[in-house]
Amino acid sequence: MKGRGCSVIITSMGKKKVSVLGTEDESALKDKKAVQKEQKKLREGKPQDTGDSTLTLQDTEVKAEKKIKAPKIRSKRYLEMKKLVPVVIGHSVSEGINLIRKTSLASFGGSVEMHITLADRNWSKDIELPHKLPGKAKRIVEVTDEVIAGIESGKFDFDILVATPAQMGKLVKYAKVLGPKGLMPNPKNGTVTENVDLAIKRLSSDTTMKLKTDKDGPAIHLIVGKMTMKDDELAQNISAVMAALPAGRIRKVILKSTMSPAVKLTS
Repeated sequence: MKGRGCSVIITSMGKKKVSVLGTEDESALKDKKAVQKEQKKLREGKPQDTGDSTLTLQDTEVKAEKKIKAPKIRSKRYLEMKKLVPVVIGHSVSEGINLIRKTSLASFGGSVEMHITLADRNWSKDIELPHKLPGKAKRIVEVTDEVIAGIESGKFDFDILVATPAQMGKLVKYAKVLGPKGLMPNPKNGTVTENVDLAIKRLSSDTTMKLKTDKDGPAIHLIVGKMTMKDDELAQNISAVMAALPAGRIRKVILKSTMSPAVKLTS
């Protein structure tokens, strides 16, 4: 036992524990406890104690870099289609439609999208498209006691809710529920009116559209048709949107399908 020492440890339960200092068992036990300690820190989200503050900072920076979303990798076919679309040159509406048909990668019909950038924020305008968009019909209902009872029980079997000014008082208590879902009637979009029947007829036409900039910027994103529509129908819908935009305040207009490269239009 030369070169070794013994220590006696009295635990909280009054038991004696003898540890032989310098033995292999004690060294292994210390290593095991150190590992358990680091594992506990990792579970609690605490940085590991490396003894080097610079290294800890570097580790933190590496972890932060890993959280950054990697750029989207496009397929070889998409990149080939993109080469067919000049990026700088602005195209006419008819040229744009021809290009998105030529470069679309979708095996299904898909939507025709417009992405517009204006010089101004907080801009909106209601327009009527010449041609309706194929798709599911809107469920439009008038405020009644039965509809209110459904809202109270969490039932929202409608897409648009129309009310008279007198009926709005009954909906006030549900504003926090209807508002975030975009279902709260509003005079600005014509869902609060004295002539409910006329409003329902107008809203159910599927040609009414609101052009509105994003909450945080001057961009407008909308669907103006389907790839299954005829070229002249798409062209008339796109032209109707272009004509409604504020003159001299258009920065960029992009046309694309669900799976096609973006085509810049002449604004």
